[in-house]
Amino acid sequence: MATTCTPSVGLAQTVGKGCGENAYKCYQCKKCTTGCPVAGYAGMHPAQIMRAVQLGQLDMVFDDRFIWLCTGCETCTTRCPQGIDIAAIMDELKIIARRDGRIPAGTPSAAMMKLNYDSFVRWGRMWEVELITLDVLKRPMSAKSWLSLGPKMMLKGKINPTLKRGDTVAMKRMVATAESITRTRQNAYESAAANAQKAKDAPAAKAKPAPKNGGAS
Repeated sequence: MATTCTPSVGLAQTVGKGCGENAYKCYQCKKCTTGCPVAGYAGMHPAQIMRAVQLGQLDMVFDDRFIWLCTGCETCTTRCPQGIDIAAIMDELKIIARRDGRIPAGTPSAAMMKLNYDSFVRWGRMWEVELITLDVLKRPMSAKSWLSLGPKMMLKGKINPTLKRGDTVAMKRMVATAESITRTRQNAYESAAANAQKAKDAPAAKAKPAPKNGGAS
């Protein structure tokens, strides 16, 4: 199915303000793509994502599931000859997608990331058994995979069936700090958008009709 592209000249600037990276430095050598372990599992690959960010093609980026398949391995960042932290740009795109409600269907990894976050907040660490249970409740078809994979992970000590709490106080403090930063960024984003709209509307508001010619001089 074709993807409709809605250009947004501010996408690269928005991404840059969030993660401090300049997407315009990318010159499409595609070294990021050739090293990416998940490049072949979505409609787009890292180099295409970078180009879409440069062109402000919001729909092209957010309608594809690639950013949610990104593992954060940072191979793209390591291979970039321009020194761009491409992995940071992918993370920033995820933040924007969540903020704007642009998570496409068929991306269980996005839901799993939210479950991971909630688990950290609740227990001070990740409790794998809870994650698996919640995932199966949301996606009953995943039970078959977990039934075959779960016992193997338990035997290797990757999953502990009993809950071991972490430092919940420290975790909640970290979460509060992170949420404060997120709110500050969101307010700055909304303020910038409002100012941009005002600047766009200003010329029309200032325009006045030409005076009518009439009466004796």
